[in-house]
Order: sequence, then structure tokens, then C-alpha cells
Amino acid sequence: MFTNSEAQYLIDLPKKIELNGGLLDNLSFSQEFPFVKEFKLLSEADSDYSFQLNIDQSKKNKLKLTLYLMEDDTKIGLIRVDFSGQHKNPETVTDKVPVKFRPFVGKWFSYSDHHIHYFVEGYKTSLDWALPLTHDSFPIKEIENPSDIINSILEFNKKINLGTYLTINPLLL
Repeated sequence: MFTNSEAQYLIDLPKKIELNGGLLDNLSFSQEFPFVKEFKLLSEADSDYSFQLNIDQSKKNKLKLTLYLMEDDTKIGLIRVDFSGQHKNPETVTDKVPVKFRPFVGKWFSYSDHHIHYFVEGYKTSLDWALPLTHDSFPIKEIENPSDIINSILEFNKKINLGTYLTINPLLL
């Protein structure tokens, strides 16, 4: 398990998509529906860690999107953005819970409450805690159309310090 500061270090660590033994500077692909991609990420700055980036768009709801980064060896989640997902924050607070989460103790996030999860040490799962996107610096607050999906992915890549530049060609959905 990680501490909160170790998890933030891993989020901030520069990463690139690994493919066939090489690290990619650029990657281009089309945005099919449902948009589901999984990438292995590595960091030249700290080779002790590898990561997995998952992008998952719902088959039922075109505007439901989950962006997820986990440390690959331990499968510990580090950060996740949920558009049109449901979640309930824990009812109890420990001294490890950052202050920014405390106003949202026990909060129920409905499908219309888009939110972002951050690793918090000491809980059952590493991503038990979430903040409303309206209370976070993540710039995309909701998804209203397919271009918002692309923009959300690109902004998430900035948030996790992904050095592989993605070109996502939109398709009509």
C-alpha cells in the first residue's frame, strides 16, 4: 500500500505509453463507440513502477465515461474520473483523509454528480474517496457531446503527466 504522498508522486511521475517494448512519443487512433482502451505506461524517471491507463465508455450511455490510472504491479488505483457514475464516500474520516474531502463525508454521487477519485491511504479500496468535479481543478466538468469525451481524455492525460501525445480522430456516434 502507498501513502497519500507516494500516490501523488506516482500520479505526477512522467509516463509514456509502452508498445512492443518501446515508449511512444505519439499515438493516433479513432474514437469508436463504445470507446474502450487500455494502455500500459512506463516512466523513464522511475523504472520501479509501471501503470495501467483504462478508458471506458458505457455501451448503454454514450455520455458515461470512466478514466482510470492504477499502479500496474499492485493494481492499486491512483486516480479516476467518473462521468455519469454512482459512488458513495465513506462515513468515517481518519487522520489520513485530506481536508478537501471532509465536507463530502458520506456523500452519495448520483449519475448527474460527475466526480473524481483520488487515492486515500487506509481505506478498503484505494479510491473510496471522491470529490465533485465542481470542487476540483479538472477542467471538464461534464460530458455533453462526443468532443467532450476526447477533451476529457486529453485533460486526464495531462493530470497523470502522460508524455505520449494522443491524436484521437472523432467518429460519428
